[in-house]
Amino acid sequence: MRAVDALEVLELLGSTQRGLVTTAQARESGLSGVDLTRLTDSGKLHRVRHGVYALPSAGADRLQDLRGAWLAASANGDVVVSGASAAVVHGLGDLVPAAHEFTAPVRRQSTLPDLRFHRAELSDDDLTVVDGLPVTTVVRTAADLAASLLDSDHLAGVLSAAVENLDVDVEELAQALSPYARRYGFDSGRALLAEAAPGYVAAALSSAVRTAVTHSPRFRKQALKLLAEPDGAKTLLSFLEERLAS
Repeated sequence: MRAVDALEVLELLGSTQRGLVTTAQARESGLSGVDLTRLTDSGKLHRVRHGVYALPSAGADRLQDLRGAWLAASANGDVVVSGASAAVVHGLGDLVPAAHEFTAPVRRQSTLPDLRFHRAELSDDDLTVVDGLPVTTVVRTAADLAASLLDSDHLAGVLSAAVENLDVDVEELAQALSPYARRYGFDSGRALLAEAAPGYVAAALSSAVRTAVTHSPRFRKQALKLLAEPDGAKTLLSFLEERLAS
């Protein structure tokens, strides 16, 4: 196949995969191994990993290596980015995974040293999509890392970032961590978060206020009225303390 035609076919394939294609996908579309070799040798393709190539349209992508590993792994069934790899996707802490981690509903193995598979049934609530990658949610990711006995310092970094994420329900996070809290010397997920994540208390209070505002238009009106007055913030805080204590 002519190089220009082959590249056009590959670009179409990679248009929904951030500019990446697999050898299997290329062959299914009529390209041969020789076609891929010629395009690679000419600089039109860049080999990301065995069986995965980046097209000129791929551009710079901090997750390209992980994305390539996911494409290769998902060829044999659905897999989801999880564990330390999911933490990197979400920007939780400063973990540097020794291998790309994935979770699948069935047992998976790989001879490649940079791929690691976990077996688990994930619900829809455990999953999200980030930059085109299916990945465990922040809450599920934090719980998985706690279950894996991640060291306390790295877990603290993960949890600190998690409670600062406005999309995370901190109460849900605390509940998800509770089964593993004793492994770190705490009685509950709340206690673990209070110690490991300095922003937890403020995040929990903020969540409670958001819930109150959402479910009580009257509370919202009162709060806005108080905030418009001199020293209104202090008055509102006192009001909240009284209501919480009652």
